[in-house]
Amino acid sequence: MKIKKISITNFKSIYNTLELDFEKLGGLIKLSGPIGSGKSTISEAIRVGLYGNTKENNLPNYIAWNTDHFLIEINLESKGKDIYIRRHSKEQLQATIDGKELVAPNKKNMQEILEEFYDVPRMGVERMCVISFSQFNSIATMNPGQTKEFLDDVFAFKTFTNYNNIVVEERKIQIQEKTRLDAIISSLTKQIDSLIEKKEHQAKELQNNINIDNLNDERKKLIDKGIELKKKKDQFFSEYNIKATEYTKKMSEVALLGKQEKEYYEKYKSGVCPTCGQSIDMSKVADSKEKMEKYASEWKEANNYKKKLEESYKNNTKGIDEEISELKNKISIIDSKIAVYNNSLKIISENYDDMIDDLQKQLQEDSKNLLNINNDIGEWNDMNILFSKTLRYNLLENIIPNINKSIQYYIDKLEQPYRVEFDQEFKCHVYTDTNDKSINYKDLSTGQRKTLDICIIFGIIQNVIANVDFNIFFLDELFSNMDADSRNTMLAMLNENLVKEGRSVFVVNHAEMSDDFFNHKIRVRLENKKIVAAKRRKNDPEKIALCHSSHYDFIF
Repeated sequence: MKIKKISITNFKSIYNTLELDFEKLGGLIKLSGPIGSGKSTISEAIRVGLYGNTKENNLPNYIAWNTDHFLIEINLESKGKDIYIRRHSKEQLQATIDGKELVAPNKKNMQEILEEFYDVPRMGVERMCVISFSQFNSIATMNPGQTKEFLDDVFAFKTFTNYNNIVVEERKIQIQEKTRLDAIISSLTKQIDSLIEKKEHQAKELQNNINIDNLNDERKKLIDKGIELKKKKDQFFSEYNIKATEYTKKMSEVALLGKQEKEYYEKYKSGVCPTCGQSIDMSKVADSKEKMEKYASEWKEANNYKKKLEESYKNNTKGIDEEISELKNKISIIDSKIAVYNNSLKIISENYDDMIDDLQKQLQEDSKNLLNINNDIGEWNDMNILFSKTLRYNLLENIIPNINKSIQYYIDKLEQPYRVEFDQEFKCHVYTDTNDKSINYKDLSTGQRKTLDICIIFGIIQNVIANVDFNIFFLDELFSNMDADSRNTMLAMLNENLVKEGRSVFVVNHAEMSDDFFNHKIRVRLENKKIVAAKRRKNDPEKIALCHSSHYDFIF
């Protein structure tokens, strides 16, 4: 993660706007000035701009006195993305990624999304951005508790501790959730079993009141009897229909013949042909009348036989129809009872099935959640071992040899007659050139102890920040207890080993340091500045306030 530019307005003792272009302000930078002049303000502004807060202060405490807001704007590059951040103390966080506005439901979510684009974790920036002497002093004399705290702070082992605390807490929460779900699942199972039992009991009670099997059997018998009666009636109808058809056919035939004779009779009964006017043989007319009467008599006779046949059919089927009607009434009564039974059974099912289905769905969901929680608990157990033991031991095993090598490099450069080694428990052992047995740190002279401490500091710094992909570092008062020659030697080695291309390393020190080692010099001083004070209320009169403002003199 590379910060290109930062603009700082009304932040702590910085009034108006301070702009820093780190693409131009690179290498070793001498940052000097009186105590309280604002040397550390730049590093705080960077952390607030990136993360919105620091552990030292809340946002309102960063607003310059007698102003109502601060504004920090940062341009940086991370993970191949150009990122712009605008952090105003009274406005919503604004950010763009490759020119596209970053959108999130709220400020917290936006910060989380924004940090996903950072390729250096927050812990790395906060621990390595500002490195002060008090953070490292007398590492050689630390007790086990202090050693653990040091490892947690400097090597971000605290991350493992914090993560492990989170793991333990999460596992505790998951176990509590597992207990809760176990109780819920047990209760749901009992409720479902109870509802099924009640449903079966009510269905059984219903069956005892209405014997559905007997009703169905009785209904079937009635239907079978009805089918037999229908067949008997159909047989009567078939016999009736055959004879009735014969009479109908006979009636149709004589009716047709009678009609023909009637037409002849009506046409010639006057004795004169209506067409030619000639006289007609009346014997033929009389014969036609006789035939007409005969056919009429035959039609009446056939019709009488047909009526008698129909009356006989009705008399023969009347009892069958009555029986069939009685059967239908009985079947209707049975159907009503069956309908009552089915409706009652449906109501019972509806009353219980919906409740059972809802409980079973909840049971299925909770069982699925319980399975996931059991898997999570197993993973939390594995992570507990990982963070509490495995990672810490593995990292120490890899880090300590390199630290020892780097510390010895600085000791040799300062031509000191001893060597230092940290063991796997990060306990410091000091050896002299003439004795293979370790000596007590307190046996060293005051000057040797100071030199030893600074060599340890730089040995650790070299192994930590050399692998931190961040371009801005602050070394705060690391050379306070060194003589000029040793300080110059360390600055030379700092240039040689720690200042990489593209990095800006600020060296903060009250003691005089030679300008020859620095690429840039910044002198910070406090000056009295008149400003228009921010109004507390809208109608307050304008007020001029006198404040102490940090002024940064850039010497390139």
